[in-house]
Amino acid sequence: MPQSEGRGSRPPANGGGAPAPAADGGEVRVGPPIRQYLMAPRPGLTAHAAGVRPMAAGLLNATVDSMGLDVVKRIKRPRRTLATFGASSGEATDILVTNMEPERAQLIAATAPNLTIGENARLQYGALVSAVGDSAPISALLALGAVRPKQIRFRVLGEADRPLAGATVTLGGDTVPQQGLTDQKGELTLPLHTLGDRPARSLFVVKPGGGYWDLYLTEPTLSDGSTNVIRLQSFGETVEGFPTSMQFGWGQRLMGLDRLPAGINGEGVKIAIVDSGADNTHPLLGHIRLGRDLGEGNPPNGWTNDLVGHGSHCAGVIAARSTEGQLRGFAPEAEVHVLKVFPGGRYDGLIDALDYCIDHQIDVVNMSLGGDENNPAVEDTLAAAALNGIVCIVAAGNSGDEVKFPARSPNAIAVAAVGDLQEVRPNTWDSSTFRAQYLAADGVFSPTFTCHGPEITVCAPGVGIISTVPGGAFESQSGTSMAAPHVTGLAALLLAHHPVFRSQLRERNQARVAGLFSILRSMCQQLPFGADRTGAGLPTLAGFEDTLVPGGAAAAAQGGAAAFVPPSPRAPVGGGTGAVAPQGTGPQMAPQGVIGQQLGGALGGLGGGLLGQAGLGQQLGSALGTLLPFSAGPPVTQEAALIQQLGTALADPRVIALLQAQSAGQGARW
Repeated sequence: MPQSEGRGSRPPANGGGAPAPAADGGEVRVGPPIRQYLMAPRPGLTAHAAGVRPMAAGLLNATVDSMGLDVVKRIKRPRRTLATFGASSGEATDILVTNMEPERAQLIAATAPNLTIGENARLQYGALVSAVGDSAPISALLALGAVRPKQIRFRVLGEADRPLAGATVTLGGDTVPQQGLTDQKGELTLPLHTLGDRPARSLFVVKPGGGYWDLYLTEPTLSDGSTNVIRLQSFGETVEGFPTSMQFGWGQRLMGLDRLPAGINGEGVKIAIVDSGADNTHPLLGHIRLGRDLGEGNPPNGWTNDLVGHGSHCAGVIAARSTEGQLRGFAPEAEVHVLKVFPGGRYDGLIDALDYCIDHQIDVVNMSLGGDENNPAVEDTLAAAALNGIVCIVAAGNSGDEVKFPARSPNAIAVAAVGDLQEVRPNTWDSSTFRAQYLAADGVFSPTFTCHGPEITVCAPGVGIISTVPGGAFESQSGTSMAAPHVTGLAALLLAHHPVFRSQLRERNQARVAGLFSILRSMCQQLPFGADRTGAGLPTLAGFEDTLVPGGAAAAAQGGAAAFVPPSPRAPVGGGTGAVAPQGTGPQMAPQGVIGQQLGGALGGLGGGLLGQAGLGQQLGSALGTLLPFSAGPPVTQEAALIQQLGTALADPRVIALLQAQSAGQGARW
């Protein structure tokens, strides 16, 4: 995974732990390892929830001075975030990015209960391809005389057998893999180091942004006496209609986007993409005009310079727009905000991005990123986002083990990846991620790379996804980073076009987030790999064609007011002890959750006109109250059935008719 220094952060001396070299080449003092931490005061309700008094701003500054802390950055919280926390004038609210020894961080955490402290870990994203085969045992490599170097010549060809310049070739042997770029003739030579006459262990060839599938082989047959010719397959040769009339990718078709009328397009919803930026000179991304480069000292429009291509790819899945039948994203008419944190993203940049979302009243945020460490300051900001009605959708991770942070947060929807065997090209890296034990009868499979665990909420297409990349090009990428934008796009359509978000769940609060989550789960097709790999399953729009209403959230603003008002972001939750729970646990609901009860009361109030039993709504309300926080894994059987009923109820034509009437101010109110 690409990693580098984060926004506004000064790295520890010589990379964290090693002493910096002396300017004159003389002596240096060996010291303990230095790491970077986020030191965050607990403002307002977070402090009260932890049973402590908020720290005064003056005391925080005095503490920094007295301890001689190396503060490299202060994160100033915007007004809306502080209002959500219930912070008062004079309280300490700045988050400090500091360099210190781990022992000092532990001491502060143990002795200052009105502060939280967590490592400012690096974020990871995207690139998960390992082009390196298993290496020989170290004991075998000690026999250096047995290693025989060979020179392997390659020629890489594309469509019509034309030479492909700039293709990356990686050759794996028994030592460090060798890599290079092809020249204008499509040629290059790489050394191969293997034990004795062993063959190469792996060969990986890719043409970035060139519209070609990669080639991935283990133990390929190669000659050191001849030129080895490699023919890459292009999208144009293998994908019907590409690029002029391929309107939907295979993942979008699997989720039913192609079944919806053109008017279901996300109009009126605000989407944020926290990533590496987005190249809006791409013909399909030119409508994206809002964003911010969160790197310190970077130009305001730096977000348009996507050095990685990862953010542009996610943006295409979510919001690509074309008037000529080319690739369409889920929500091409949504208002998209691009928040650039890569290259070099750390948790402090993620806090900046979430604060931006709260301040700009974003509806749904896509985070195809993650780290290994939990962080209380990030967790509290995620909780504040949920209390402001922001749906946070996060990639689960690509390391094939436990779910990463913040996907494992109770305030996030964690998305795992699935592939479709019928869409996977042979002899590609994608084909190496397939295992028979994770294959469904229809060809959908769970790839080896996807992170898994009880925190997984849903799964979505994330293998061989073709989307936009910088320079007006298209590229196939794989990962949970590609799965999350599918769910983000679908969530945007629900928020823009489902009648319940025009009426009962119009208020920007946690009830809105919980309602979206409930509908999302109800839309899922279960898969036979277990909830740890797929959560509730694959959400699909099949059956919702007549539920979603054209016109979008913007038109909904003209509708009638809701008959009940869910609790405000400042209302106490977690048993009435505060709006945000301590130590990053996220907002918790009481056993008879206020939000759930109000949703239930609203549904039950429809009486026999709903599903023939007024009591169902109250049951659903209790279920919702019990289920929050909303991504804590699969519910028990009874709760799962109730959630399914809620989704069914919200799709019932009679309920929709009432919602539409209320939105237009023409009839029944809940």
